[in-house]
Amino acid sequence: MRCFVQTHLNAPADAVWAAVKKPQTLVHVARGFLGFSGADRFPPEWQVGMTVRTRLWFFHVLPAWWTHTLTAARVDEDQREIASREYGGFIRVWNHTIRVAPVPGGCTYSDEIEIEAGVLTVFIWLYANIFYRYRQMRWRRWAKVYEEAKK
Repeated sequence: MRCFVQTHLNAPADAVWAAVKKPQTLVHVARGFLGFSGADRFPPEWQVGMTVRTRLWFFHVLPAWWTHTLTAARVDEDQREIASREYGGFIRVWNHTIRVAPVPGGCTYSDEIEIEAGVLTVFIWLYANIFYRYRQMRWRRWAKVYEEAKK
């Protein structure tokens, strides 16, 4: 099942792309909804083939019983796309692609996720839709702070 969420950010595509490549930005935009054990040991920037294993913390209080595995499968500088291959627990496939595209007045930012979780797929898909809308709200706040800091 596929989840697709897109938003407009009032920040330059190059600045957003630079932030997308940093795992600490993932930690920031997920904060409040999802936490990651050992996030302080994440690499400074995603590179193809890099794998991170972490325990997820829902709302920073409910630990997942599984280890979540995330591998950076593709980082395309020209297209401003990054793709990860992820899995853990009930989730057999969580293939996530982020795209950043310049448009007048900023950029579009999109999350596209392919999800396979057996009979739980529809419930995981619902969670993903809520989670990525939350993340994009956090991205819009990030863009606002970025633009205010430039002034």
